[in-house]
Amino acid sequence: MIRVVCCLLVAYAAQAATPLFQASFEKPNQGWTVVRGAVSTDPAVLHGKNKSLRLEPAKTAPDACVRFAPVSLTIGKRYELSGWARTDSLAVRDLDRSPITLGAALTMASMPFDVHSASLAGTQPWTRLSLRFIASRAQDQILLTVASGGEFRQGKAWFEGVSLDEISSQDAWPVREAVQTFGPAYRYPSAGWIYLHIEGAPYERGYQHGHLMAREIPEYLERCASSLGSRDQWSEYRTTANALFLRGFDREILEEMRGIADGSSDAGAKWLNRRIDLMDIVVANVTVEMGELSSAVSTTATGLEGLNFDKPGYAAPKRDSVVDHCSAFAATGPATRDGKMVIGHVTWWPLTLAEQTNVMLDIKPASGHRMLIQSYPGGIESGTDWYQNDAGVVLTETTINQTPFNIQGTPIAFRARMAIQYGGNIDEVVERLGTRNNGLYTNEWLIGDAKNNEIAMYELGTNRSKLWRSSKNEWFGNAPGFYWGDNNPKDLDVRLENYPDPQRGPSYIPYVPAVRDLAWLDLYNRNRGQIDEQFGFLAFRTAPLVSASTMDAKVATSDLASRLMVWAEIGKPNQREWTPGGRSDYAKNDGLYPSGYFLFRAEPSEALSAAIQENEKTRLASPKKPDARPAPKAASLKDRLWKGWILPASDADTWFVAGSAAYSRVLGSDDVEKALSVQRAAYRGLKLAPDNASNRVRLEEAKGALFLDSLRRKMGDDAFLKLMSGYFAANTTKTVTAQSFLDKAGVPFEFTEPADGPAYLASDISRHLASAVLVYGTVREAGANRYAAEQMQNRYLDRFESEVPVYKDFEVSDDLLRHKDVIFVGRPEANSALAAWAGKLGLKYQGASFQVDGDAHASERQALVLASKNPLDAAHMVLVVAGNDALRTVKSSRVEAPAEYVLFDDGSPLRTGFLGQGAGAAEERQGRRQR
Repeated sequence: MIRVVCCLLVAYAAQAATPLFQASFEKPNQGWTVVRGAVSTDPAVLHGKNKSLRLEPAKTAPDACVRFAPVSLTIGKRYELSGWARTDSLAVRDLDRSPITLGAALTMASMPFDVHSASLAGTQPWTRLSLRFIASRAQDQILLTVASGGEFRQGKAWFEGVSLDEISSQDAWPVREAVQTFGPAYRYPSAGWIYLHIEGAPYERGYQHGHLMAREIPEYLERCASSLGSRDQWSEYRTTANALFLRGFDREILEEMRGIADGSSDAGAKWLNRRIDLMDIVVANVTVEMGELSSAVSTTATGLEGLNFDKPGYAAPKRDSVVDHCSAFAATGPATRDGKMVIGHVTWWPLTLAEQTNVMLDIKPASGHRMLIQSYPGGIESGTDWYQNDAGVVLTETTINQTPFNIQGTPIAFRARMAIQYGGNIDEVVERLGTRNNGLYTNEWLIGDAKNNEIAMYELGTNRSKLWRSSKNEWFGNAPGFYWGDNNPKDLDVRLENYPDPQRGPSYIPYVPAVRDLAWLDLYNRNRGQIDEQFGFLAFRTAPLVSASTMDAKVATSDLASRLMVWAEIGKPNQREWTPGGRSDYAKNDGLYPSGYFLFRAEPSEALSAAIQENEKTRLASPKKPDARPAPKAASLKDRLWKGWILPASDADTWFVAGSAAYSRVLGSDDVEKALSVQRAAYRGLKLAPDNASNRVRLEEAKGALFLDSLRRKMGDDAFLKLMSGYFAANTTKTVTAQSFLDKAGVPFEFTEPADGPAYLASDISRHLASAVLVYGTVREAGANRYAAEQMQNRYLDRFESEVPVYKDFEVSDDLLRHKDVIFVGRPEANSALAAWAGKLGLKYQGASFQVDGDAHASERQALVLASKNPLDAAHMVLVVAGNDALRTVKSSRVEAPAEYVLFDDGSPLRTGFLGQGAGAAEERQGRRQR
């Protein structure tokens, strides 16, 4: 019996160890197809005993790609794609700013262009590449790529051992430290988004929302005030919202908004120095509609229409407000690769609101459908109008010319929310959108239903509307299976609502394709019958469908929509940055920096469910924190320090003259221990530095400061300060010898070398620029990392006239970096070159979370700036600039401080410290803050 059991266990283990897919290149074209490039098996280059697959440039295509036969996956499960790659003199080139070209890499056919393994270039030995992902297709294909998105200039790449395995979610993002809980509700950061789950009765789920977003809600209210005009006029905005919108919400939504207000206020949030209340949250949820009131009123009939009023010649005509806000599409049937629905949307939005419209709001109400909504802090609706529900319905829109205002109607914020919460099909969604329509924020809605793969286009004016449905074979523009939206209404009756006065100047009213309409139709015609999620990723990185004010992208297939999943990106979906300034006048805008696509799903993984349960237990068991009291400060020596200056009699006396001045500054600092750590690091670094006159003086200075500190500790403060004050009083302005001081002190010069420790400070990089290189990550957040690296390069050039070269992570090797001062931009999961050195540098990262002295830092607002020795040549330094998200990488790239590490926490003072001194040693410090 035991023998049988053992045999079964061995058989099970063998089965578990067998990959789901294992490539073989022993025979030509065995399960793989050349898409682009020159590709062949190579019996001369083996990995182990196995033949490899060689990829080279071809004149017929700019890049190289191999596609494998479809493999069956379970949507929502986690897998690891891995393989071995080798390169020889491989070089690639960007063809434009977007996309950022990669080296030799692995990916899946379903993946966005910026989701892939690390890549290789140059000449590299066999290296294991891997990509961990959540399956988004039931049938997917492995891709081997070189120079994806750019030009394969020269060289060769080999692949072998390509395999695909199902893996657990245990090490998947989010890590436990990144998850905040409150009852059944939770939030965590991911790829620039905040994922927020709330559930239950209206007030309860609202309270959860308010509690977990208490920090962000006042920030968003301030953005609403700026968008509408000024915080000084907030009372007027409250009055307008009360008069025109409040009673358009039903009891359920009002209770939810009241819960948001109470939950945030009870958690300590304040707005205008008071508690947040219901009307504040109402204003936040109708800010967009309030911004359209002026345009709506101008098209609303007054009773004077038809009368002829001749304007004086000096009256200039008023221009219409800009309505270019979004691009979107929906496809199905004859247009798509599998005949199923696919739908996508990008928002063109003012930066002030866009920066915080990064909440992926997951609502599980006591009644109605579970929803996944792109929203904002305090939102009960989307604003940018991306909605999904667990019935497989997706609802999105692009704005069209503002039609008249119907004061008897209800807000679109309410109607859209009700449509997705209670709409189980297109009919129910359309009914709720159109009932009691106030006309504000006029839209052309695109709707998809994953249950039957039906799509619809619904132009909803105030009094006119037009519905096209795939089930009725109703198409526009000779595009079967395809609807698109780009702020250009198609129905004549809806367009006529903008012209209530027949006496106004002549206009050509019928639909005329604009530049984006032509772009959509061109893409459709080139991809008809093959449209899938890749169509969306391509469209949304291609002008003119992406613009200067594009802030996001969302793409869902029928398979994803039916499981409450979506590919989403916050930031421009073409890897370009959107910096503040120009049309944006809100002083607190930071800009939007591309975070890359991320696959969201409403159903938590086993690991996330466990983290939620454990964190909630911990929260409930934790005693209430007492009011924080500042730690008692050590007695200051500032007022007891010696005065005056002295001169050295010879170079042998430098240590005392320079060291006594430096040590006076140490004792006069707010944190003596930290200042001493700076001196120790300076000493270690100077011991490694080139021997020159400047470095010799600085080395003697640090040595003197450290000697005097050891003397003070032996003598005690009183005796030491008396000695120093007496000596300087007697010798100020004189030339002295160090020996005269030692004789006065009655001690020999006995210097103890500092123990091994940090040799560089974050601020030291400015002295190493002549031999520095910038290396930015391309595995994730490539656009943001590139921007941060280029900004650092420009600052170094402007301030120090030193142009530091910039490399992609896969372009560097140990040989290139060996004798360089290396600046890594992007955390290890985003920067493959840093990941290779992480262990040598003592970095402890798990995804977008890092540890310093045992403390985890998993907030999206945090970043780490760390100085270290180059592990290949200690005479050079390494500077790590790594945000937990794209924005914080950009912001922390401006940080300089005389410390081994800087903890950047957006909105809080910088914290600086030295590893090994513990979190308590990293209190708020004086020193330079971010600029």
